[in-house]
Amino acid sequence: MALVSMTGFGTSTFDAGDGRYECIVRSVNRRTLDVTIRLPPEFTAMEPTIRRPIQVACGRGDVLLVLERVGSTGRREVHVDEEAALALHDAYRKVAAAVGSSEDVPLSALLSASEVVSLHRGRSPSTDVTQDVIAGIGKALEDLGGTRAREGQALERDVMSRLGAIRDSWDRVRGELPLVNQALMDRAADRARALAEAAGVDVEPSVLATALASLAEKADVSEEVSRMEAHVTEFESLVEGAGPHGRRLDFLSQEMMREVGTTAAKCQNARVSHLVVEIKAELERIREQLANVL
Repeated sequence: MALVSMTGFGTSTFDAGDGRYECIVRSVNRRTLDVTIRLPPEFTAMEPTIRRPIQVACGRGDVLLVLERVGSTGRREVHVDEEAALALHDAYRKVAAAVGSSEDVPLSALLSASEVVSLHRGRSPSTDVTQDVIAGIGKALEDLGGTRAREGQALERDVMSRLGAIRDSWDRVRGELPLVNQALMDRAADRARALAEAAGVDVEPSVLATALASLAEKADVSEEVSRMEAHVTEFESLVEGAGPHGRRLDFLSQEMMREVGTTAAKCQNARVSHLVVEIKAELERIREQLANVL
């Protein structure tokens, strides 16, 4: 399966610095690449660095990446300044002695002093925050790539099924062509004879043969048939090969539409016209699907 959709969704949760973050990436179809990035304030300066892997991973589409802080991973550490505790204890005792108090120094007073006890947030095991963020976003992009690939598989099955229907209908058109050409020549010959008879003139066989040969040349669709078959074969080869090739497939669809339209105009046959209408309908549905192919 080679087709990749431009529609997808990816997520990841990772730790960076002293925080835990969630990354969400969404993409929908667009003829070019348009990337919107929403970052927490602490990572705003990293936007150019974050944008590059998105461009490489997505290629085309309207892409939105949202990175949000969802928690903290740093450990809370209690720091006790023993020197400050002893100094504060001595100060309490001096004040008590000065005022003639026998009250002992309350432990709660020492523990509530910010100079004695302070709470610090420990560092994350990884100190390279930028590397952690890029790796976390990379996981979300991998998840996005997986959903785009799965959507592409569904698109490919549909497109190839329709291309098979087109090939079947085109084979039927080819089968009609000998009868169509003969009927066209017969009608032209009968009309020429009828006009000559109405005008009271004889039609030279050589003149009639030359006129019919010229008409046959104008009505010949062998080139259209060959080009149509080449387009179908190239379409199948592109789908089986490495992408991206959504634009090329869309171009081939347009070329196939042109070839079948010209064939119907030259043949002037109801059966062929009906088959061409069916082929055009399938081509339109294929083009609708290709609008979402990378």
